[in-house]
Amino acid sequence: METKKSTAPRLISGVIVLTISNLVVKLLGLFCKIPLHGILQDQGMGYFNIAYNIFTTLYLVSTAGLPTAITIMISRTPRDDARKKQVEKIFRVALTVFFVLGVLSSSIMFFFAKPLARLMDSEASYLCIMAISPTLFFICISSAMRGYFQGHQNMVPTAISEITEAIGKFAIGIALGYYAISRGESIEVAAGYAIAGITIGVAMGMLFLVGAKAVYNSKHRRDAEASTGEAGKVSTRKEILKQMLVIALPITVSSVALNLTGIIDTFSIINSMSLYTTKDIAEAAYGNYSTLAVTMAHLPSAFIQPIASSLTPALTASLIAVKTAKTREEKLEKRHVADKVMHSCLKFAAIIAIPCAIGMSVLSKPILSMLFNNPEQVESVKNAAPLLSILSIGVFFTAMLTITTAILQAHKLQKKPIISMFCGILVKLVLNLTLIRNPAIGIYGAPIGTVACYFTMAVINFYFVIKYVGIRIGFIKNFIKPFIGTLLASVVTVFTYWIVDLRFSSAVATCVSILMTIFAYFVLLFLLRTFQRSDIIILPKGEKIYRFLSKHKLVK
Repeated sequence: METKKSTAPRLISGVIVLTISNLVVKLLGLFCKIPLHGILQDQGMGYFNIAYNIFTTLYLVSTAGLPTAITIMISRTPRDDARKKQVEKIFRVALTVFFVLGVLSSSIMFFFAKPLARLMDSEASYLCIMAISPTLFFICISSAMRGYFQGHQNMVPTAISEITEAIGKFAIGIALGYYAISRGESIEVAAGYAIAGITIGVAMGMLFLVGAKAVYNSKHRRDAEASTGEAGKVSTRKEILKQMLVIALPITVSSVALNLTGIIDTFSIINSMSLYTTKDIAEAAYGNYSTLAVTMAHLPSAFIQPIASSLTPALTASLIAVKTAKTREEKLEKRHVADKVMHSCLKFAAIIAIPCAIGMSVLSKPILSMLFNNPEQVESVKNAAPLLSILSIGVFFTAMLTITTAILQAHKLQKKPIISMFCGILVKLVLNLTLIRNPAIGIYGAPIGTVACYFTMAVINFYFVIKYVGIRIGFIKNFIKPFIGTLLASVVTVFTYWIVDLRFSSAVATCVSILMTIFAYFVLLFLLRTFQRSDIIILPKGEKIYRFLSKHKLVK
């Protein structure tokens, strides 16, 4: 019962903290791109996004698996007198590795900016690549700090640092972009100024984490000095590094494979469309797709990623509790708790992802028109809306991929997602190169390839979870009921939008229809008896909420 009381609340509190921060970060990122698009237009945003996608790929190569490895290693460290020394040694080894990787990756991006730009068939984007290159060093140091705090299931420093970064990007990026345009700089120079805001924002987030770590050390130093117990064994630097790489390398490979969807788009859209149209039109098409459609499609991850980030350390600790259980009954009870956590995470991810996928697909044009509402952006919205309608379908598959990958990683099955990722990437590459080269399909091949890619990855991941983890996936209660609820709520969406749009503006109709849909959707979830007791009690004040819902016969 102890696990039940401790693991679940810490999991859900971590989810809440990261969800709030991720939502703020995503919204600030979106609101940043709206005025930036007005400044730089489709072509300038194309340069911006080319540099950002290269940065993201090199960042993942450098750091993707290491923060998760730190989190898992700290979560697995026994709670004895040697824990403090072991944890600090893990952090110091990780920080050294991150420092070296940060210097190397920043140098590669800075000194090879022109060759990288030529590889993407967009030589003018090299200034953006150079401007964002120092970010790799800052984010490497930040990643070490975040892995340390998340290993203690303390998500607050990560959340605050991410918000700090986002505010810096938002305020400084826009200000620098306006400044460059006011000076009469060319569009590629203005894009370089704007993307420098990311570098400054990430540096601000890193400085906050360095300060938070110093405060944390000061606060816990007296506890360590007061410990009179006999210290246990502390691993050597070589042992820690070896264990870190064993965990991190498979995660890095799978993360890089997942991010290759963006790089494939960056490379294939411009190169393929240039076969039957001009370079400027191809760059503008890529800028339009990557700024409007892709940015909106990534927004729901603000709700999904926190579930996975909190699930990994909580589930790792829970599985350690299963292994250390002294009796068979205790082991079965703790295994049951771990299974319930996994089921609840899958269910909550589906409950969020399914309506987001269908809702954005149905309301793609009204949503984009509401956000990108300058007269010069009308054509951009018209071009991006059908692309978002297709791309939104992939939101559900991305959510399932994220949660199942976290489950596999917590069960020491880090190598399995690599297989699913590369199968999906192969599908994406083939479809992009085949479809986009066809003038009749053009850029529509990009979102089609992305949806097929994530579908392939998610299906293979589910196979691994069922086969190797051994949990039974309740498809009806986890997926079918939210899907039915979404379809019924979609009727409310269409009807409300039609009624309100007759009297008010499209923006008002969009907002009202979304709010009415959310209300109708959650009412339908309870009417369909989607939630169980185990799903409710992991919430803050879960027992009280469950008693209220049970009294009104809204849960089983």
